[in-house]
Amino acid sequence: PEMRVSLRELIDQKPKRLVIDLSRVPYVDSSGLAVLIGAMQSLEHQGGELLLAGARETVRLILATARLDEYFKLFPSVDAALAAP
Repeated sequence: PEMRVSLRELIDQKPKRLVIDLSRVPYVDSSGLAVLIGAMQSLEHQGGELLLAGARETVRLILATARLDEYFKLFPSVDAALAAP
């Protein structure tokens, strides 16, 4: 719930780009994936985009298993995400 509330507050500010640093996230379960999907859909609806940065191998494998690695924009680092066109 805390992550959902924090993301909602950020999304309500209508950013054009929101980068989420996953470098310290060891695992994402289905509820975490649902929050990320909801955030991405909300941002896209507003004309913005969600970028995921620094995901650990375990998180990348979870995203790949769920075929969400094709859905999310993934970057190796926050700097790489911020530098993306």
